[in-house]
Amino acid sequence: MKRTRSITWRLQFWYGILLAVVLAGFGLTAYMFERSALVRTTDAELERRIGSVAREVRQAAKPPGGPGDLRPDEPPPEGPPEDDPGREPRPRRAPGLSLAPRERQSYAADAPGGWYYILWLDQGRQVIRSPKAPADVPMPRLLEDRPSGPVLRARGDIREACMPLKPGDVALVGRILTEDFQQLRQFAWLLGISAVAILALGLLGGYWLVSRSLRPIAEISRAAARIAAGNLGLRIQTDDTESELGELTRVLNDTFGRLEASFVQQTRFTADAAHELRTPVAVLLTHTQNALAVACPSETHQEAFEACQRAAQRMRSLIEALLTLARLDSGERTMRRESFDLSRLASESLGLVRPLAERRGITVESDLAPTPCVGDPGQIDQVIMNLVTNAIHHNVEKGRVRVTTRTDCGCAVFAVSDSGPGIAQGHLSHVFERFYRADASRSRSSGGTGLGLAIAKAIVEAHGGSIRAESRKEGGAVFTVVLPAAGSPG
Repeated sequence: MKRTRSITWRLQFWYGILLAVVLAGFGLTAYMFERSALVRTTDAELERRIGSVAREVRQAAKPPGGPGDLRPDEPPPEGPPEDDPGREPRPRRAPGLSLAPRERQSYAADAPGGWYYILWLDQGRQVIRSPKAPADVPMPRLLEDRPSGPVLRARGDIREACMPLKPGDVALVGRILTEDFQQLRQFAWLLGISAVAILALGLLGGYWLVSRSLRPIAEISRAAARIAAGNLGLRIQTDDTESELGELTRVLNDTFGRLEASFVQQTRFTADAAHELRTPVAVLLTHTQNALAVACPSETHQEAFEACQRAAQRMRSLIEALLTLARLDSGERTMRRESFDLSRLASESLGLVRPLAERRGITVESDLAPTPCVGDPGQIDQVIMNLVTNAIHHNVEKGRVRVTTRTDCGCAVFAVSDSGPGIAQGHLSHVFERFYRADASRSRSSGGTGLGLAIAKAIVEAHGGSIRAESRKEGGAVFTVVLPAAGSPG
């Protein structure tokens, strides 16, 4: 569905529709033109032939010696003369047609073209027809009120021209167009097949042109995705600087440049501020510890110094976290890449946090399968400590924490689950944001800085891995870390 909504497919769709309409219009126009030309040519030839036949019939019907239908070589009739009222009418003979040899041959039984003629004499009592004339041709009665001139008519695949000769006599010339219409239908099929082939080639060519035209947009998208992933120093490269896409590329590169400068400035400010705060906080913490090392003049002073010490320690933790994030953001923090067993690293980290869990009555369970991993063990250990400590702090009294390691689809997987109140669905997408607090159960009363999960996410992504948070229906949260396994590319 997403693919069909892309610009490439929408342009291809409308281009295909337009091309199909043009081809259909061209094919229909060509077919109608050929059919109309065939009919016009046939009608013109019919009019010429009916005139020729009518002329020859009239000429053959005139006897040279007087009125009547006698031929020159026919003896005079016996009996009373023809003008005698008591004489019965004599049947007329079929007139001979002295047509041109080529035209006369076109009416033969074996001649191509489908031409034929029919003559009705004496009100149809006598019919003369050429060999190819159909037997079911009706005598055109409509000519009775038309004294002269040919009339064209169509009967299926047959076109005919009729002409009255004199009252009671009619001549007809026709042509059977079955073969011609069959060839016309074959021409239509040829047009259809050609149109489909042209449409297919046009769609392929259009897809190539559209893809080539929109290729810079795909390159811009890929570069923008890499920049959004944290590579702010990357820029979009393009050779076409004069087109609209070239202008867009320049605007985006300028925007990314300003974004990089702002991010660098922010990171530098965070690092500088944290670095500058370390000294006064260290001095404050030292003096507070020295004051607590000696007897205080009163209990009030004792409590004040202890509060200052707790605040100074918390400020130091916050400053260290900010420095860590600033170094991770700027890439200044070096990261080793070596193979190690993630299960062993997790086991060592659990040994350090068990006293904290025991003080709250929390049971720590583990299922640590050997999990070869590649990365910086020191930084991964920091991630494990952050996640396990969070699971202990944000748990219920006498709850449970479960830690597992495994290999899945060529990746090293580390998961921490707790039996606490869990995380609301609306907060899951924000838990890795800096200083974000999901609810009161995750308040700063536990002594956290609100940067532990953000640091864990930055470290994991710097290793080419991923981290996600889920809330279980039965209660509690699950944090899953996926890292490259030893031997995997990357």
